[in-house]
Amino acid sequence: MPILVDTGAVELLRRRDRRVETLVLRHYPPVICTHVVGEFLFGQAHAKVTASAFQQAREFLEGFEILQPNGVTAAIYGRLRAELVLRGVQLPDPDYWIAAQALENRYPLLSTDRDFQQIPDLTLHYLPHR
Repeated sequence: MPILVDTGAVELLRRRDRRVETLVLRHYPPVICTHVVGEFLFGQAHAKVTASAFQQAREFLEGFEILQPNGVTAAIYGRLRAELVLRGVQLPDPDYWIAAQALENRYPLLSTDRDFQQIPDLTLHYLPHR
């Protein structure tokens, strides 16, 4: 079964982190979603990498299947965000979308972000930063 890889885990995968590689191989193939693409490229631009390094980052992402949000994703997003806000949980907006994609496709999520532990019914593979 595929695994949805979050932004921090994508960077670790790009750096050939053995923990991430092991999980990805166990849940092959890795997939990402448009929100991960946006966050990842924002990180590159925010770090003011060279044009060449930014292009290399884009090319790295092209090796993944990229999930696109649709009406079902939006419905899951809306329900999930409302449910968490009622419980007093506020997450960055992209996290709701990433979780919605994982839930919609019934994919486990590989992340370095502890916030995802608060999302019900999400199968999470959490890798803390070293």
